Amino acid sequence: MHALLFIPWFKAEAWEVPIPGTEHVLPIQPFGVLVAIGVLLGAKISEVWGKRNGISAGAVNDMVGHVVIGGFLGGYFLNAAFYHPDRIAQIIDDPSRLFSIYLGLSSFGGYVGAISGLLLWWARRRISPIAVGEAACFGFPFAWIFGRSGCFVTHDHPGAVTDFPLAVADYQVGYPPFEARHDLGLYEVFWALAISGLFVALSRKKRRRGFYMAALPISYAPIRFFLDYLRAQPEEGGDVRYAALTPGQWGSFALLAVGLFVLWWIATHEEPTLPASVRWPPEDGVGDGDEQPDTAAGEPADADATGDGEEPGDAHESGDGEEPGDAHESGEDEEPGGAEEEASTDAEGDDAPPRSPA
Repeated sequence: MHALLFIPWFKAEAWEVPIPGTEHVLPIQPFGVLVAIGVLLGAKISEVWGKRNGISAGAVNDMVGHVVIGGFLGGYFLNAAFYHPDRIAQIIDDPSRLFSIYLGLSSFGGYVGAISGLLLWWARRRISPIAVGEAACFGFPFAWIFGRSGCFVTHDHPGAVTDFPLAVADYQVGYPPFEARHDLGLYEVFWALAISGLFVALSRKKRRRGFYMAALPISYAPIRFFLDYLRAQPEEGGDVRYAALTPGQWGSFALLAVGLFVLWWIATHEEPTLPASVRWPPEDGVGDGDEQPDTAAGEPADADATGDGEEPGDAHESGDGEEPGDAHESGEDEEPGGAEEEASTDAEGDDAPPRSPA
């Protein structure tokens, strides 16, 4: 009775773009196009979110680069390890086949690679992976909308036979006759849309650093675990099972553990801070959430910026004509806090009492 509500079968095929001056064509895969859009959108949203939370665009983009490269490498090679170990064996026997055998992409392999990329970034930069890495976690659901849309239009994740209204009719997997089946890629698009909206709503209020790094895996792992019960069986073209569970279900346990660990860490440790080099400074030059040094009026801060080429300390640098911050800065050959005394002495004589600094 739901037949009229089924999604009609379709499959986005590659676009063959002719290469001028040759007889060859360049196949453009719809899946690849959608994934590329997702990566670019997710990276941009991560950058914007980072700047709004006191993290420089350079730091966020540097981190995202490590995460994205690690994610694709992990997703590619671990897909073969999880789902097609025979392909790994073929490559071991003949390493030249590494470039002729497509190993596919695994979402959980991508998560392993992304986490590894983040840890590599932390080892190289020695900056809190929780404070900066959650920018990627905030942007991830927006990217996932397009990534899983790519899975849906190519029907990479066939589900079990069903009469559910959102099933895809005549799902061409296995052997005919073809029947209506769940499409797991479509269902994850719905999850990504919902979590993206939730993250936007939650972002209206400042959260403790690391909040989204905990929220992302905790919200995804249970959904993925139960969705995998809707997958087609291996003999129907579905995922392989290990002890009656798919690799994605086993991975959900690990991903949930990661989320709970991050949640425990941010609840039991002080909020991570950022070095001045990666803070995105508002007008006063201090990143969001970081307090300015508490200095008395007229006293220099921990480091005075008085000349060209000096590094800023807690006091703000200023060039010619800039206004002083908490600590008074002066031009050439003047000492902080002493400019007004000199002016007073010149105007009123040696016996005139100096005026107090403003």
